[in-house]
Amino acid sequence: MEVVVVISILVVVLSITFYFFPKLNKKEVLEKDVSSVVALIRNARVLSVASKNTSPFGIHFENNKIVLFEGGAYVAGNDNEKIVTLSKDVYMSGYLLNLGSPDIVFSRLIGNTSNYGTVTFSLKDDSASTTITILGTGVIQ
Repeated sequence: MEVVVVISILVVVLSITFYFFPKLNKKEVLEKDVSSVVALIRNARVLSVASKNTSPFGIHFENNKIVLFEGGAYVAGNDNEKIVTLSKDVYMSGYLLNLGSPDIVFSRLIGNTSNYGTVTFSLKDDSASTTITILGTGVIQ
């Protein structure tokens, strides 16, 4: 009888563990992807402030990837772009940027942007989301 109780308790503990573990893993994937996006945005601002190639740099947002580009406007397929591809469980669920465009361009030497606002990333099952805020000064929160 005691063996049955111990096995029952073990089954319950394992069931709970297997139920919650994938959800925790997905949240970690979301956090990792958002951290990569934040690093890419900060890199674009740093390159603009440094005035690399005497050019501004910017970020282009798509549902499944984020692109760092050189110049005042995004042109797909540029050789100098850096891309962060979001994990299969993560997507950009929305953006609310001042100019309405999915592009943020940082001004040379100063790093300001006129297309400031928020960008939200979510898990595909919508169980979690994270919003980043880009201020007009180019600072990310």
